[in-house]
Amino acid sequence: MKKSVIILLAITALCVVLTFLIVHKYTNGRLPATETNKINENIVYENAYIVSNEDNTINFVCGGKLFSTDGTMQENYTGVADISVVDGKIKKISSKPDVMTGKMLSYNEGQMNIEGTGQMPMVSKQIPVYDASGENVQEIAIDELVVGAEELSYVLDSGKICAIVRNNDPDLTYIRVLLKNGSDELWDDIAVEVSADPGGTQTLMINDEQTDIRKIESIKQYFEQSGSDTIKISPANGFFLFDGHTYEGVLECRQYDGGITAVNTINVEDYVRYVLPSEMPSTYDAQALMAQAVCARTFAYAQMHNGTYADYGANIDDSTAYQVYNSGGTYESTDKAVKDTAHQVITCGGELITCYYFSTSPGMTEDMEVWDSQTPQYIKKVRSEDDNSPYYRWKAVLDASEYTDEKIGKLTAINVEKTSDSGYVLSVTLEGTEGKITYKTENDIRKALGRYLKSIELNDGSKRENLTMIPSACFTVEKSGDGQFILSGGGFGHGIGMSQCGAGKMAENGASYNDIIGYYYKDVTITDINDLAG
Repeated sequence: MKKSVIILLAITALCVVLTFLIVHKYTNGRLPATETNKINENIVYENAYIVSNEDNTINFVCGGKLFSTDGTMQENYTGVADISVVDGKIKKISSKPDVMTGKMLSYNEGQMNIEGTGQMPMVSKQIPVYDASGENVQEIAIDELVVGAEELSYVLDSGKICAIVRNNDPDLTYIRVLLKNGSDELWDDIAVEVSADPGGTQTLMINDEQTDIRKIESIKQYFEQSGSDTIKISPANGFFLFDGHTYEGVLECRQYDGGITAVNTINVEDYVRYVLPSEMPSTYDAQALMAQAVCARTFAYAQMHNGTYADYGANIDDSTAYQVYNSGGTYESTDKAVKDTAHQVITCGGELITCYYFSTSPGMTEDMEVWDSQTPQYIKKVRSEDDNSPYYRWKAVLDASEYTDEKIGKLTAINVEKTSDSGYVLSVTLEGTEGKITYKTENDIRKALGRYLKSIELNDGSKRENLTMIPSACFTVEKSGDGQFILSGGGFGHGIGMSQCGAGKMAENGASYNDIIGYYYKDVTITDINDLAG
């Protein structure tokens, strides 16, 4: 069923304009040199945020800057307004008191989906977002808002959102995970059922209402019959089954032009329980598992401030692009590691780090040079003893006859132009019968060469076939006589941050999870997430 649209307006959907008398005290039409920023001669500061108007001073934020000018307003007002300036003097302040509130469920370039209201249009693709949750009001990027976790104030102009105000820290208890359909974000159709229980009494809750339904065979059909484009599904207790996996929490589905999304809303601690065994073997030493749990939790919280999947109402997805989630359930050892490190995250300078980690190093970790990016303070290169991994050393066979590139034709040469001091390829040019192309980042290099990959022999003598990427960008190249190329390489993954195999070996040798984290990351502190501001 379609939800009725409820717009909480103070007066009407149209913005009521209140004009205040300003008493100016200028010297030759200019602000005193001690003010933060001078106002321009002739301008309208649209959708500015008036921070204060006390002691003959009006302070407002606009375009990421703080402005201050002498003046007095007849009425006390803080909030969003248009401020008109003529000849360097403020002539009029047109306030925008029409405000609605609600949780932001998703957004795109033209509208926002607000809980209890539905889709609301925005006046433009770029609207200001003001964070008034702290001591000082700051303008922030819209993708710093946390989808599904923010009770926000939406300032309206002619019934459209013209600005957003955050008055409180977001509630980061839950994370919203987009469950992908292979490499696609959308599903043609979705089936959901409760997990098996001995008595067979478990049923589904649909849109927070208890039903006697145990299985929905077709979400697509549900949308067609109900006339709705969204549904929220959860078991009254326990778990639900979707795409062959058991999940906790809530499954939210939404109809789009190209298909249906599946978003799992789950407590962050439970999310980490399902990530940990998907990213690190559950047989690893407890201290290595604890280090990985802290890294996974840190990564999750940091990525919640990410607008990549805002249109789908999700914070992250369940793939290797973020963290592998729920690939095979949970285990006692990994559950204990999560519990023993509950709420712990890694910070640098009081801020969450982007907690990069990977499987195996070739003996040395890397910095952001492999991504042609600036290296943050907390990332460093360290030696890592990863010879316990079969990917520590490997040999890959590339067959140029198996693939024709649309840009370069048939591959004839692989020229490595630049490497890091630890052997990672930073620039490689592929030459072909029709041209050549250069790749300069680790991921692009691995994918480009992976198109020709025939087989890989690992350090333990085992072989892998049907891979789509070479294991790492740490390799040398040799052309064989039969037209094939041989890559002699080491490591698995991007090489930045914590090596999981290295962490496992450190733990076996008696290192604590604090020691492991402190070894792979620089100038960091393990902090309780509840002690950080949202």
